[in-house]
Amino acid sequence: MEIKSLSYILFLLVTIIIYFASCRKQSAQRLVLIIANVSFILFVSDVRSLFIIFFLVTLAYFMGIIIEKAVKEKNKKKSKVLMWITVIFFISFLCYFKYFKESFEILREAFANNGFEISSLLTPIGLSYYSLSLVAYIIDIYHKKHPAERNYLDFLSFVTFFPAIVEGPFGLYRSIGKQFKEVHYYDWDRMVSGLQRILWGYFKKVVIADRIGIIVLGVLGDENAVGLLVFWIMVLYSFQIYTDFSGGIDVIMGVSEIMGFKLSENFNAPFMAKSVTEFWQRWHMSFGEVMEKYIYFPIVLNKSVIKFSKKIKSKYFQTVFSATIASVIVFVLVGIWHGTGWNYVVYGCYQAFFVSSAVLLGPLYKKAKTALKIDDTCISWQIFATVRTFVILVFGRMLTRAKDLEQGISLIKRTLSAWNPHVIFDGTVLRYGLDYKNYYLVICCIILVMIVDVLHYRGMKIRETIMKQDVVFRYALYFAALFSIIIFGIYGSQYSAASFIYQGF
Repeated sequence: MEIKSLSYILFLLVTIIIYFASCRKQSAQRLVLIIANVSFILFVSDVRSLFIIFFLVTLAYFMGIIIEKAVKEKNKKKSKVLMWITVIFFISFLCYFKYFKESFEILREAFANNGFEISSLLTPIGLSYYSLSLVAYIIDIYHKKHPAERNYLDFLSFVTFFPAIVEGPFGLYRSIGKQFKEVHYYDWDRMVSGLQRILWGYFKKVVIADRIGIIVLGVLGDENAVGLLVFWIMVLYSFQIYTDFSGGIDVIMGVSEIMGFKLSENFNAPFMAKSVTEFWQRWHMSFGEVMEKYIYFPIVLNKSVIKFSKKIKSKYFQTVFSATIASVIVFVLVGIWHGTGWNYVVYGCYQAFFVSSAVLLGPLYKKAKTALKIDDTCISWQIFATVRTFVILVFGRMLTRAKDLEQGISLIKRTLSAWNPHVIFDGTVLRYGLDYKNYYLVICCIILVMIVDVLHYRGMKIRETIMKQDVVFRYALYFAALFSIIIFGIYGSQYSAASFIYQGF
């Protein structure tokens, strides 16, 4: 059951009706939510996936209580050992399913050749998302950020929350856990606001992202495509990733808003970023929060790291050493989290280079700007910094778009092998699956997305502004959005591969 499918929409409709009709009692709403969560998991996966989720939730539930008890008894050694055992188990469990799958298939084939049949290794739905949420939950209990949850059903409904389990956003229990203990009443304005966001999310996914996907597949599949043609397609692929991922998150956030839940925002106009560091502060923000709170700051504040940094002779490098090391480790892990190949490791190192060098060489950059009399507040520099950051990110995407490191390097070489700007304008791009109408529709839609991002960036609350307009204008806009999705959306069996990209992570 894909998020963009009719069956998912019908599932939402039935769930929301029953949810708000459940006697306005938290226990009744919780039961409806758990049934919906379980049903969704069974629809998109199978009972084995459900069993694994229940096992991990139950383990985290009881270990949270045990660790909290040890903390209250001031048994520091016991609580620390239990915390680390639990965290290592969850991370090992995630790594087993995320990174052992290919090796397992080789082993499975070897056994099959000798007459022994082993069932294929199932990757549980949403494992990357809820396993890290459980790790954060355990660590927060150890550090007394919140008490252990005593109500198993509330905890289960939080971890398995069906809108967010597939592709996020990441949910920290200390931030949103209490919402699963509240009664959520039907609210018309909230429903309209949620529907607005759902429509915008579907528009980005089926009208823009899936349409871009056609031309991206066409060009990257042609070994004769080189130079600026490949670079331009990777520019479009960057927008495909953005509209695909943010579109899915918009649908999830809209559904959650209708039901009365406020999840963490995941994007804040990332292509407006003036540096790679700023981009990662605006992209997949819920994941960034997890990495920052549970990896970056623990490394920066680690006593051993601080002690080692004091051995450095330069006072300046003493102050930036821990932040630089933490940045490198975080972004290497970010790369590994996205995939198993060496191309993802190199991608993480690539991002780490720009982020860590900004920390390490910050004063040098500042002196260079002063010497060259560069005013970084002027519009020309802002545009330059934004374009520079985007170009850096586009080259990084070549590594993650490729199936392995060799193909990623080949893609970069193909891009740099020729100077042929004419291919962007002479109709060459129209040979790869999109006619000129669909191609220019993509360009116009990308411009629309960027305009909306700029307005958000400047603080304009677009949905609230729309809701303040007269009823004729509002509903004309809603129906225009709905019919544009129906008319211009990419559907059909030939496009069945266009699942939400970040579901794969």
